[in-house]
Amino acid sequence: MESLRRSGCEFEVSPGDGAFYGPKIEYTLKDALGRPWQCGTMQVDFSMAKLLGAEYVAESGERKTPVMLHRAIVGSFERFIGILIEEHAGALPVWLSPVQVVVLNITEAQSDYANEVVKTLQKQGLRVESDLRNEKINYKIREHSMQKVPFLLVVGDKEKANGAVAVRARGNQDLGAMPLADFSAKIASDIARRA
Repeated sequence: MESLRRSGCEFEVSPGDGAFYGPKIEYTLKDALGRPWQCGTMQVDFSMAKLLGAEYVAESGERKTPVMLHRAIVGSFERFIGILIEEHAGALPVWLSPVQVVVLNITEAQSDYANEVVKTLQKQGLRVESDLRNEKINYKIREHSMQKVPFLLVVGDKEKANGAVAVRARGNQDLGAMPLADFSAKIASDIARRA
């Protein structure tokens, strides 16, 4: 408790919740329904080092058994990601979304331009994919909308000729056509604001 106080952490004591081999610190997060989930733990362990045969040599030259600190992080990460996805109903903020933008061509005639758009945005550090399949554009839009991708960029002949993109934001918001540079600035601003 003293180490938590010194680090400035607020905490609550849960009598009886400690492990049998020593005290522990646990981080508990609440999900979208208010349910608590244990996410990270750090435990002081006075018995595992002995069972493992772990030793160190003290300044006096004698062998001693250390006190171990161990953390549970793998399951914690999985639970944290589950809580995060649930909290956002799968629609992660643009800065956190694994795929931030998908570029969709209307016909094969725009494939080269779609690839240029992808490369330009990737150079900006964005996570971008393209969908150049020979499918109807409404089908592709619906499919990627269901995946909750933050931005879909549709490119047809008009956009190709003007160096533009037709922007659709998540939630079926049609933002209209804009120069690629304007979209780049918009998404950079959204990411900087953690929108």
